[in-house]
Amino acid sequence: MQLTLSCIRLYTKFNFMKNKIVILAALIGTFFITNSSAQSSPSKFQETAPRQNIYVELGGNGVAFNAMYESRLKKSADGIGFKAGLGGFTSAYEKVFTLPLGVNWLLTKDNKHFFEMGIGATFLHYEDKFDWGWPGGSYDPYPVDVAGLSIDAKNSVFGHMTLGYRRQPANGGIMWGVAVTPQFNENGFWPVWIGFKFGYSFSRK
Repeated sequence: MQLTLSCIRLYTKFNFMKNKIVILAALIGTFFITNSSAQSSPSKFQETAPRQNIYVELGGNGVAFNAMYESRLKKSADGIGFKAGLGGFTSAYEKVFTLPLGVNWLLTKDNKHFFEMGIGATFLHYEDKFDWGWPGGSYDPYPVDVAGLSIDAKNSVFGHMTLGYRRQPANGGIMWGVAVTPQFNENGFWPVWIGFKFGYSFSRK
């Protein structure tokens, strides 16, 4: 009986993972098809080099605090681009390290106010530092809840999406933004996670 229940749970989990992979693949396919058609026409906001941004982010794709680098793929202020960063935090009880990676698309009509959407994945290292205080004792903290997601191991990867607003000067300068950044892994989906970013935009006209 126990073996049967275990098989049912495993089958259900496999089907759930398979469905999420199909949905994610569809989202990524739609994202790139849409971007490919959009990128085939020249941007109204062309520059002599791809627009680049450096910013810090509270929350967002890296869970807590992140330092991010971002660049457009074409010589413009809008369109498709990529981003990568480092983040995390430490306390008396836990240590978290994140490596968020992703692609995003910036849409604008005036080269100042941007709508951002994106998708990507984040490597997560979670370490429990709590000392349980008995000699030879052992403790397995997993699964543990991190930013709404159930994490099964010290090292894992979760997917993320971005939908938000960004204020970015036409000629470069201080930029900021806010976004909803849903997160998901094999254990579930967390739709409400918020990211605030503040940094500098580098423009070459």
